[in-house]
Amino acid sequence: MKSFSDKYKVTINFEIKTYEIDIAGHVNNIVYVKWLEDLRNKLFLQLFPVGDLLEEKFYPVITSTTINYKKQLKFGDRPTGTMNIENAKHGMIFLNFRFIDNENICVFGEQKCVILNLKTGLMDKEKLKSIFND
Repeated sequence: MKSFSDKYKVTINFEIKTYEIDIAGHVNNIVYVKWLEDLRNKLFLQLFPVGDLLEEKFYPVITSTTINYKKQLKFGDRPTGTMNIENAKHGMIFLNFRFIDNENICVFGEQKCVILNLKTGLMDKEKLKSIFND
């Protein structure tokens, strides 16, 4: 299918809440997963409202997440998260993300996503192609 580079990209500025800090004094790992969900939802709104997909009996499903931690984030830091679609091929959407604080990359990684046909329980390559107008 297509390679997108930065055609589809979103950015969110996050505020670290006290309840997002773990006993070691830095952002708990599960918070990054929550932030990824926020970024992905914002990104997918550029392509398709999830509610519309559900009406058609389709849903985007994450098949894998790889997170690389480079620098801890602590309470008071103001990270910026970005996510973009790097590629869509072989029925999969490849998402890149990173969290930056004061121009330092703190966390980066990749998610892979498929469009699931809720009627069949299988990934739907044709629906993915139609989303990207291939």
